[in-house]
Amino acid sequence: MAQIVRLTTKPQRSGQEEAAQAAEQLSLLSEELLNHLPGEARIAISRATHALQKAARPDTAEGLWPGGFSMLSRTQTAAIWDAIRELPSDARPNQVRHAFDLIILNLRQDTGEVLLTRDQLAERIGCAPANVSRIMGTLEKMGVIRRERRKIEGMQGRGIAVYFINPHVAWNGSLDVRKALAAETRPPMQLELLQGGAS
Repeated sequence: MAQIVRLTTKPQRSGQEEAAQAAEQLSLLSEELLNHLPGEARIAISRATHALQKAARPDTAEGLWPGGFSMLSRTQTAAIWDAIRELPSDARPNQVRHAFDLIILNLRQDTGEVLLTRDQLAERIGCAPANVSRIMGTLEKMGVIRRERRKIEGMQGRGIAVYFINPHVAWNGSLDVRKALAAETRPPMQLELLQGGAS
């Protein structure tokens, strides 16, 4: 049986070669130099290197790992699952667990941003969008995720809520970026503090 081969045009090959060369140049930066740079600069260099490596090898996300994969801390993940099971019934533990599972499957590479919108989460969990805010609030109190507000041009108010995974729990992308962000982020809190107070 004939094997299907994906054709690569000459401009594509040229672009991949240039990306590989640029990634190689960035990888030559000494550890000593990087250690003297601000954390944001190190993260930017790591993200650029990762993006160039992906551009140089665009097909590597396919094959054995279709769609890529996320790295999990087994200890933190097991602790979160246990804590979710112990949440009071009015905190909707089954839906909180479902949301957590969806979050770790839908992370933006190298930022840890949760890529699902509130409506998408609601549809997949099978609940009203208003309940998603409460569910995400529970995960935020647990320290599993953090929330930022993103202003949208032409939209009044504080902006839409954007969630990010705690890098101590899960990650998708460069380990250098994960290390830098984890150094600035506390691990999830002990969940006993939530008993009777989750909302």
